[in-house]
Amino acid sequence: MLNLTKEFLYQRYIIDNQTIQGISDETGYTNSKIKGRLRRFGIRKHRLKLGDQIYDNKDWLYDQYIVQQKGYTVIANELDVSYTTILDRILFFGWELRGHNAIDKGAPSRGKKRSDISIQKIRDSRIKNRIIFNCPNCEEEIEKVVSVYNKSQKSFCNRACYKDFLKKNRIETEDITDSAEYKEWRKKVYLRDNYKCKMPGCTSISKQIAAHHIYPKKKYPEKQFDLSNGITLCKKCHETTFGKETNFIDALVRVIQKMND
Repeated sequence: MLNLTKEFLYQRYIIDNQTIQGISDETGYTNSKIKGRLRRFGIRKHRLKLGDQIYDNKDWLYDQYIVQQKGYTVIANELDVSYTTILDRILFFGWELRGHNAIDKGAPSRGKKRSDISIQKIRDSRIKNRIIFNCPNCEEEIEKVVSVYNKSQKSFCNRACYKDFLKKNRIETEDITDSAEYKEWRKKVYLRDNYKCKMPGCTSISKQIAAHHIYPKKKYPEKQFDLSNGITLCKKCHETTFGKETNFIDALVRVIQKMND
């Protein structure tokens, strides 16, 4: 994809008089992405018309943005206007646009005493809902933020306890990939599929392939060396199935059935 530089957009939008849709079709970026870059670079087809609003006053805006170092979003919020209204005027007046990290976010309130209502709102915002539960491994009582608890079906008191839980509940599986029987099975799968990926819709001719078990060998050990349970997949398609093997069973079984018809 082309880089949306200021020079490129100025050439296409102003000199070549292309539409935003035309630039989008050429570059592959969305219309909203093109509009955002044009606004940020201050590229306009029509000159900005200033009115009699306070933010149209260059001296006033200079004091707010340059002297007091307020961010344009802060100024917009104080005036209850769209941030693009302030942004357009900053670019129109030719001032350098400061990034998010360059803005002194504490400047608007520094040196000012907060009201009791404001202080209470800050305190309330910092109170997070918490939940008390028992660790699935050691059964110790734990208190965590609800959002953290909801990230996992099983929350543990610490990482060490989680590792201990995995050791206790680990399912031992036999590694068959080094066995002669597995290598013979894999060779037969590759030969039948002509060493090409058979994932529906994939046109890859990559030589990085894998013999994939349609029915996972851990759940269906009786099928692990069944030729009809194997199919050739390229590296990308094989990685797509990781952790979601059962979602692909029906589609891959149909591929094998068509090959046997």
